[in-house]
Amino acid sequence: MTRRLRIAVAGLVAAASGLVGLGLAAIASPANATANRPTTLLVLGDSLTWGANYFAKSQARLAAAKNFDVVLVDSRWGRRVSGLASTRYSGNAALKQLIADGVRPTAVIVALGTNDVAIFTKRREYAILIQDLMTTIGDVPVAWVNVHRIDSTGTVQGSKRFNAALGQVLTNYPLASVFDWAEVAKNNPKVIDPDKVHLTPLGHEVRTKVYLEIAATLAQRASDMTTTTTSTVPPATTTVAP
Repeated sequence: MTRRLRIAVAGLVAAASGLVGLGLAAIASPANATANRPTTLLVLGDSLTWGANYFAKSQARLAAAKNFDVVLVDSRWGRRVSGLASTRYSGNAALKQLIADGVRPTAVIVALGTNDVAIFTKRREYAILIQDLMTTIGDVPVAWVNVHRIDSTGTVQGSKRFNAALGQVLTNYPLASVFDWAEVAKNNPKVIDPDKVHLTPLGHEVRTKVYLEIAATLAQRASDMTTTTTSTVPPATTTVAP
């Protein structure tokens, strides 16, 4: 586990420990337990997210926005969506390891697929990978940043197929949405590096602002979920023996 992740997990554990002092009534109520759990935003990405975090300080700026109690940006060069055991090269494996380490994301920004379109070619292959990761994420708000590669004819077509598969799979998840990064990049080509894959300094800044925009939306979505859940939980009753 990295030092950054150890610190974040330690913060989550410390915050959870504070629930002990709330009394038996709070512990017994699922709604209260959910309401008092620290909120965590996970950004799961590849080299584009790594660059935005390194050069434009995405994690620090997301934390400063205070939409979530904890922000984790987990990004690696060469990372794909799923299908590998390596936590470095598989977003799905990385998420499973985070969950095993005690991280419980309240919401997730997924920024993966850029590397997959250079390996796979069929829409159904992309759908399987996307479905695999969404199953691991579970029933929390998700925003998936779609793919834009223009370095070859194959990756241009692969990007289109991946984005189509992404839109199709996410229709099955009411809490999930797609952020159209491909459209942003087409409208502002200066965000794309000359290698036609990665981002320029302007691209790092634009990408970070996209994450900030998405985080605010996800925080509201998560808040709406909590409010709905709390309002539907029936009040506690006490049965007195006659």
